[in-house]
Amino acid sequence: MNLTGNKIAGLAAVAMSTLSLGAIAASATPAVAQPSACGEENCPSLKPTSLGASQATLNITSLQLENITATATDVRTGQPVVGGLVRFYTNGGRLLGQAYTNYTGMAGITATENFGPGTVQELLNGYDAVLVGDGVHSTASAHGTITIGTDSCTSTPGPSDRRLKCAVVPVDWSR
Repeated sequence: MNLTGNKIAGLAAVAMSTLSLGAIAASATPAVAQPSACGEENCPSLKPTSLGASQATLNITSLQLENITATATDVRTGQPVVGGLVRFYTNGGRLLGQAYTNYTGMAGITATENFGPGTVQELLNGYDAVLVGDGVHSTASAHGTITIGTDSCTSTPGPSDRRLKCAVVPVDWSR
């Protein structure tokens, strides 16, 4: 093997080990917001961002989390961050899903849940939204609450058919 071949083989070995280590680190690291290697204080060229999380609903009728949203804004201008990747996690670090922010800075998901032991308690602790830094905007995170609700449907008679209008209604546990 010549010198060029050795360099290529060495680069390939480094790339493969980096990919392998990344996969191990990703599965072993809790899925919560990690401090950026280049935060605003270290990289003043990054635009500081703010992230707000909404109140989500655990719909026990359809067995899914609904209205999981976060809104990202540029702190200096107040303008929405468009095209930013937001990841949503349980408080325990389990990835629920991810989405990109739209023209209003909002990203949202709906997640189907498999209810195993401890799942409801984990979800009632809320969720974390993390805006992943993109080289232009700094990372940001926010915590959102999750409430329990059910589908509530009412029948609206039409001329030739019945139409159902459904909405998620919070469960009143005081009754």
